[in-house]
Amino acid sequence: MQLEAVLFDLDNTLILFDEKIFFENYSKKLYLSFQDLLSPQEFFQKLISSTQVMTNNNGKLTNAEFFINDFAKGINEDKNKLWQRFENFYQNEFEQFKPLMTPLKTTRDIITNIKERGLKVVIASNPMFPANVQLIRLRWAELENLSFDLITSAENSTYCKPNPDYYSEICQKIDVNPANCLMVGNDGFNDMIASKIKMKTFLTTDSENFSVELSRELAKDNNLEMPEPDFKGKLSELVHVLEK
Repeated sequence: MQLEAVLFDLDNTLILFDEKIFFENYSKKLYLSFQDLLSPQEFFQKLISSTQVMTNNNGKLTNAEFFINDFAKGINEDKNKLWQRFENFYQNEFEQFKPLMTPLKTTRDIITNIKERGLKVVIASNPMFPANVQLIRLRWAELENLSFDLITSAENSTYCKPNPDYYSEICQKIDVNPANCLMVGNDGFNDMIASKIKMKTFLTTDSENFSVELSRELAKDNNLEMPEPDFKGKLSELVHVLEK
């Protein structure tokens, strides 16, 4: 294997948090931006349903377009205005969730080490959030001011995890053969599926004390058989894998 690129999941790989606690806080605050249009129950059902629908995107639209097309159904407001409500929330309110996050202190040094080796680095976070939110979350992970070859987002991606086409799309954008990539992530379902297109995989264990049930639930109807990771350990052990 001639390693050329390392792909990193973000949630509970580069930054740790309890997904259930985060989503409960996030969705309650986000609802306030839509309370004139929907009841709380209607909003929460739509948010979950449209997010699950987005995981089935087939490559013809961006994830952002795919999501808002479904979310807008049955709502008496233009979809572009609905999307702007999300954008306004992220710009003005999203920062309040930073206290729920725990950055991994070694992350910045690890990524700097990889870049110094001349390898491409991709933030391969499940592209359900807009680009500006991905940048905010990278700052929470103490990775601001680092350059990346690609950061996947709702606007620049047309597939979601665990669809292997998500990883193929990344490889096309960075012009690297999948066999020359290493995918690093905490989720044996969403991240290790990268091996289906011949990527090597590293399953991180730093988040074992944090709930990651939400990620599994969003893809609960997917019956793909999950492969074993090529490597497994704490993120800090990644450098040793690279040396091999």
